[in-house]
This record gives sequence, C-alpha cells and structure tokens, in this order.
Amino acid sequence: MNKLSKKKDGQSFLEGTVILVFATMVVKVIGAIFKIPLSDILGEVGYGYFTVAYGLFTPLYSLAMAGLPVAVARMVSQRATQKRYRDVKKILRVSTALFTFTGALGSLIMVLSSGVYARTIARTPAAFLSIICLAPAVFFCCMMSSRRGYYEGLKNMYPTAISQMLEAVVKLVFGLLLSWLVIYVGTNQFESTKTVFGTPCADLTEAMSVIYPFSSAAAILGVTLSTAAGALYLHIKYKVSGDNITPEELLSSPPAQNGKSVLRSLLKIAIPVSLGTLATTLTTFIDSSSVINRLDFIMDKNSDVIVAMYNGISDKVSELSEVSTFIYGAYGYAINVFNLIPTLTTAFAISALPSVTSAWTLKNKELTKKSVETVLRITSLLAFPAGIGISLMSKPILKFLYPSEVRALGVEIATPALSLLGIAVIFVALLTPINSMLQAVGRADLPVKLMLIGGSIKIVTNFILVSIPQINVKGAPIGTILCYVFLFLSSMYFLCKRIGMVPDIKMTFLKPLIAGTVCGVVAYLSYMLVENLVSQRIATVISIIFAAVVYAICLLLLRAITKDDIILLPKGKNIVKMLEKKGLIG
Repeated sequence: MNKLSKKKDGQSFLEGTVILVFATMVVKVIGAIFKIPLSDILGEVGYGYFTVAYGLFTPLYSLAMAGLPVAVARMVSQRATQKRYRDVKKILRVSTALFTFTGALGSLIMVLSSGVYARTIARTPAAFLSIICLAPAVFFCCMMSSRRGYYEGLKNMYPTAISQMLEAVVKLVFGLLLSWLVIYVGTNQFESTKTVFGTPCADLTEAMSVIYPFSSAAAILGVTLSTAAGALYLHIKYKVSGDNITPEELLSSPPAQNGKSVLRSLLKIAIPVSLGTLATTLTTFIDSSSVINRLDFIMDKNSDVIVAMYNGISDKVSELSEVSTFIYGAYGYAINVFNLIPTLTTAFAISALPSVTSAWTLKNKELTKKSVETVLRITSLLAFPAGIGISLMSKPILKFLYPSEVRALGVEIATPALSLLGIAVIFVALLTPINSMLQAVGRADLPVKLMLIGGSIKIVTNFILVSIPQINVKGAPIGTILCYVFLFLSSMYFLCKRIGMVPDIKMTFLKPLIAGTVCGVVAYLSYMLVENLVSQRIATVISIIFAAVVYAICLLLLRAITKDDIILLPKGKNIVKMLEKKGLIG
C-alpha cells in the first residue's frame, strides 16, 4: 500500500501550485467547452434554471471540496511535521467516517429543501428538478474531500489534480449528452403529438418552456456523475498506491490519539474552516437567492422599463414571468468568467496551507513571513492582470465565448456586469489564499466572522440596487465588489497582526498592480486597433497574447519575479542564468 510514488518530502509550495494550476486550467478549458455549448442547448431560460441550482450547490461544493479538505490537510500537515504518523492515519479514518455522514445528510437536506428553495427563495419553481439531480453530488464531494485533504497535507497534489480533471471530463461528456438527448426527445414529441412529456403545447416556444427544466436537470445530472467518478478514482488510488508513509515511520511514531480526540480536533478546525471557505462563494449563493426575487419585484411594477432597456427580450420568452430568469441566465455568462481566476488561486491556497502550517508549527518566524509573502506575490501576479483585463475586455471576452447571434442579447446584458466583476476578481482571488493562511496560523475563526459582515453588505446592496429598474442586474456585481473589498482589507489586516509582520508591499502588491494595469490597457488598445482588420475572435486572441507578452516584459523590467518563480519552468535553470546576466531577476 505504501509505494513511494513521490519524493519523500513531497512538493514545495511552488511545485504544488504548478501542478494544481495546470490541472485547474485544464478543468477550466473543459468547463468552457461544457458551458458554452450548454448555454446554446438550454438558452437563457434553461441556463437560468441551471444557474439557480448551481448557485445553491456552489457553497455546498465549496464546503466539501475546499473547506473540509483544508481542515484535514492542516491537521495532517501539522502531525506529519511532528512525525506523528499514526495520528496521520487516524485522521484519515476519522475524517472519512465523518464526511461520509455529513455528505449523506447534506444530500438529504438538499432534496427535502429543493421545492421550498426553488419556489420561495429563488422564485424559480421549475429549478427544483435540477436541484434534486444535483443533491447526490454533495455526498460524493464529501467522500472525495477526506482523501484530497489527506494527500494535500502530505504535500502530494497529484491526486487532487487528477481527480479534478477526471471530474471535468465526465461532466463534459455526460452533461452535454444528457441535456441534448432531453431536448431531442422533447422536440420530437412536440412535432409528433403537440405534447411534451404529457403536457399539451400550442407552439414551439411553449414546448421549449416545458423542456428546459428537464434539459437543465439532465445537464446537472452530468455534474453529479462527475463527482461520483472523482470519488471512485481517489478510493482506488489510495487502495492501490497508498500514501508514502513507510512501515518504519509508523513503528517509530508515538501512539495515535484516540478517535474521539481526533474527531474533536477535526471538528474544531473543520467547522470554522468550512464556514470561512464560503467567503469565496458567498456572493454566488446570495445572487441565486435574491437577484431573481428583486427582478420579479421590478417586473411587477416597472416591466416597461426592463422591456425597453433590453430590446427584444419579450421575443425570447413565452411570457413576461420568465424575463427575470432570462436576465439571470444571461448574468450567469458573466459569473462563468468571474469564477475562473478565483478558481485558479484556490490552487495557490491549497498548496500554501501545508507550507505555511509547517513553518508556523516549527515557530520559524522568518520562514512563515517568507511563505506568506510568496503566496501573496504569486497570487497578485495572476489576480491584477486578470481582473483588470476582464474589466476592460468584458465585451470581447463574452463575444468570444458566446459568438452566436442567438446569444447576442444575453451578451449585451452580461457585458456591464462582467466589467464590474473584473474589479471584484482581484479581491476574491487574493482573499482565497489569505483565508487559507489564516487557517494555517490558527485563526480559522476570522474568515467566518468577517464573512458574516461581508455577506450583510452584499445582501443589503443587492436588495437596494437590483430593485432599481435602471440598474437591475448590474446592482449584483456592485454588491460583490463592496463585499470582497471589505473582506480582503480586513482579512489582510488580521493576517499581518497574527504573524506579527507586514509583507513587502512594493514587491507583493505594487509591482504586480503596475504591470497588470499596463497589461489590461495594452489588451484593450490592441483590440481596438485590430478589431476591424480581422474577425472579432481572432482580434481577441491577438490582443490577449500581445498583452501577455507586454506583461512578462513589464515584470522583468520591474524585477517583480524571483529565481524561485522561474526555476520550476521547463529549462528554468537555463532561463534564470540568462536573466541573471541581464540583471532582470529581483
């Protein structure tokens, strides 16, 4: 069982980050291949049902796949640093039993609450089918979480990375296939009998309104199957390959704590860590619970303003009651782009936790400071250019992803929202590893407390701004910005206070900000120059590539990158030698 598949000390922070970022990028590419054609299959209304169900699932998924593994990883990393390997094994057994129970309970609660949530909170009754199909995924995610956290705590990021990519592939294949199959069967039924699944329909628009809830549920079923595949892989991986802990290490380690002590310790960490993890998915859940509600409020009193603002929207729905779902489905296009960068920086957080935990456990203040600075700097190098670029390039990005003329109105609705969300991306991306490091240094309670304040800001902003007809859905990203600016500033303050030092602001934030601003402006200007010379999609690709080259040059000129950042690249040592000769490495 204990094969040595990796070097004994596991991966460093940067090595682990490279592995997880690569996997996340693969997952996101596959996710785009999934969601872009899915939006064409479902349309804005069907995609609205999908987004409502996913909005409820996202915080539960975050708890299971980001929160619970962090708790396990922190305990495992701490015990492994102390060479208490019997405790490490006991943590896996106890966490597996605990998370199996919580997963089953979570799935049951999701099924029982699906109708109430869809009808009274999300104000989208037809979404309950999608929620029910998604409920088993909570169980499988919890099954995965104990083993992902176990391997992450031992500084082995490969099992997490491989299971993520497997999930993405299964979701792509089965989600699109099942959704398309439901559309195919439903439309054929209508053409033959003028009924869809037993419901008489006067025309195709009415028939599609009956089909969409079922096709959305079918797409969601693909998500559930993907989590089952990931859980099965991790189970087989552990049974076949083990964990690198040798029999000699087990014999020489102190006796394990009893199960109750491990359970108490795990719960003490898992509850605040899991709740704190919700901070990065907080706004998605609040939006899914409030935006359609507030849009319905507008439609009841000022529907003429919305119909006039979004010319042609009344032709896209069978009745005005679906307008709110249509707008929210279009807003989902912006959310898909918004979630990309924070998902990548979650990889930084996962990889950072064992490194920071180990330094903190050893009471090595200098190593702790260095670890924190490295995590924040690497995250900033991605967050600033991505956020600024998304904000300035929102329309080209959305047109690139959703080029169909059928999606033109949806893109028009999503564009200003994505411009605002681009600003929020910076703060969300930085918040994820900051929360992880707070958990690593023993302040897992802080993200929870701060999240309650940030969530309140978001709820109040949504309630006020989305209810204004002239602002409508654009109020949601404004609330997101205010929420995450508060969470970032307050979390950063408490992290510095906890470790007793302030990171190098110039190297950590200022230089990435300057380079990122140049990158975003270059992307926008280059797009404006070439958009009339080539196709819109090619213009977008050219501008992004050119901006990326300029960004890399800026980082070198500003000396914003170090040897450690480059050394892990292919032929990294040769690149370092060349850059050192030119004096371009800080």
